[in-house]
Order: sequence, then structure tokens, then C-alpha cells
Amino acid sequence: MSVRLNSHLSDKHIKALKDKLLAEAERIRTNFQLKKSEYENSSATGAKDEVDSANDNILLAADMRFSNRESLYFKKIMKTLTKVESEQYGMCDECGDPITYTRLIARPTSEMCILCKEESEREESQNFFERRSKSLGREMSVSTGH
Repeated sequence: MSVRLNSHLSDKHIKALKDKLLAEAERIRTNFQLKKSEYENSSATGAKDEVDSANDNILLAADMRFSNRESLYFKKIMKTLTKVESEQYGMCDECGDPITYTRLIARPTSEMCILCKEESEREESQNFFERRSKSLGREMSVSTGH
């Protein structure tokens, strides 16, 4: 009988983490549906004065920024749920060591153990002008305007 790669997590731990991820995905899905309904209702209310329209636009922009973050987080949850089905869940993507259950409960989408994450954050802060965010998995550039 072979031992699972993520054998440091019991079946009970994996179920608890999966349930937490599913609940978070449902929360985001529900929140998105509510925001969508609110937007559709506010659009259908008819003519507004310029101040109300400007205020609505500011709120909509804030909601869109929040929704974009939630959308990225939702995608990360879905990716993590796929990993849960394999023995890769709970293993650090950088060093291959186990990610502690305590860390996974606090942040179930963790892809790195705490040591690798701390090192990654140090590297990000040291290399401010061209850095790669491992949390979001994309390049970020900061222009100095020169």
C-alpha cells in the first residue's frame, strides 16, 4: 500500500478544508448574484440627476474592483478544489514540503509553506520595480514616470 504524498493531512482534515473552500465559493457566488440583482434594479429605476448618477458610478467602480478581487479569489478556490482531489493539496509548490494544517485552516488556498511564502514576500519587497506576485500569479510593473 502506498502512502499519499499529503499524508500529513487526515481524511477528516481534508474534508474540513474542502468544506471550507466550498462554503467560501458559495459565499462569493451568492454575493455576485446579489450585486448583479442590485445593479439590474438600480439600472431599471429610471432617470436620475447628475449627482445621483455620479454617486452610482463611484459605487459601481468600487464594486467592480471588489468583484474583480473576488473573481480572482473564486478562481483560486476552484483551482484549489481541483488540487484537493489529488494528493498535491497541502504540499508546497516551491519546496515540496507539507503545508501545516494550521496554515491551511487559516488560508485554505495556500500554495506555499510559511517559510517559502515569507521568502517570496521578502523577494517581492526587495525587487519593487519588476516583481512577480506568486499569490496572484501574474506580473506587476511599477512605472516611475520617467
